[in-house]
Amino acid sequence: MINRFKREMKMRRSFLIILLCAILTFNYADELDDKMRQLREMQKQLESTQQKVKQTQSKKQQTENEIKRTSSLKKRTEANLNKLRLDEKIAQDSLKSVSERIVATEMRIADMHKEQNTELDILLRVDRSYKKQNINHRDQRLLKTLIQGTRQKINILSGFKISLIQVQELHRKQASKLSRGVKEESYKKTTYEKKIRNLSTQSQKLTIEQKKLQAQVEQLKKDSAELESLIAQLMKQQGKEPASYQFTGKKIVWPLRGKIIRNYGEETRSYGTSVVSNGIDIAAKEGTKVVAADDGEVIFSDRYGGQGKLIIIDHKNGFFTLYAYNSELLVSRGAKVKKGQTIAKSGMTGSASEPSLHFELRKDGRAINPLPYLE
Repeated sequence: MINRFKREMKMRRSFLIILLCAILTFNYADELDDKMRQLREMQKQLESTQQKVKQTQSKKQQTENEIKRTSSLKKRTEANLNKLRLDEKIAQDSLKSVSERIVATEMRIADMHKEQNTELDILLRVDRSYKKQNINHRDQRLLKTLIQGTRQKINILSGFKISLIQVQELHRKQASKLSRGVKEESYKKTTYEKKIRNLSTQSQKLTIEQKKLQAQVEQLKKDSAELESLIAQLMKQQGKEPASYQFTGKKIVWPLRGKIIRNYGEETRSYGTSVVSNGIDIAAKEGTKVVAADDGEVIFSDRYGGQGKLIIIDHKNGFFTLYAYNSELLVSRGAKVKKGQTIAKSGMTGSASEPSLHFELRKDGRAINPLPYLE
């Protein structure tokens, strides 16, 4: 019996040594890739003139590249997430197994304590029995040896329990670390999915904007060409009086007051595109009074292409003024007008995108910036 007990103890010691070695060589899951780069910001919008469609297409291509890149990062994140979830499950299963072994060991220790108490009780009774006879019986020696062996078993089991608790703590830390990793990767995955949705929406908007810009460019080119042709015809019809380039006052009056929503000259618009404006656009509610900038003769008063309802005044000094996008024209061709006289009501006709007045000042037919001439 004693030999069998020794063999059992030897086998338990060997198992304990193997278990401790396994703990020391436990292969932790690789740390998350801390070198994953942040998504690059969209490249700055290309500066160009007369390349509106090309620049929008370039931005659209960048967006599509970002979608591909983000999709690649999302795929890597999903792979990491799946691995972490598997490792987390393994760690949780190991933690559960160790916890169960600790409980079993505690129960075994409790049983051993009961067994030891029983052995001690027997020994006390034997001691009292043989004490009266003053005999040191071999039963007493065997019981003491048995009790000593039980105590040794309890000590071994207690040490084994301590080892299991240490292993349990390692598993708990590992499981907690993996759980945090799962949460971090899940958050990254959600972020990438949201980024992809936003980029896809942006790509669709860029496609729509590209078509819109192309239409605007073509319309502006057409309007400009038509207006240049009209001015040339009107100038040809007028007598060639010597130009004084002098108005009735030092400055001309504003055709109406309001916020300038489009300036004279080259103007950068959405996505870095640019257009050229021959005048200024002034925001105004529909029906706002439009007045003549100075004295002159109305040489055109009618609807004209993208200019909508248009009035052109010849100031007989080398200057012409143009008033477009009107909702109503109040003077006819050939009318003599005075500075400040109401000639029209503002509106949103022609190619106007909002209620406003398009105003131009031309010198010998050539468009110039009207702002320095306005009061």
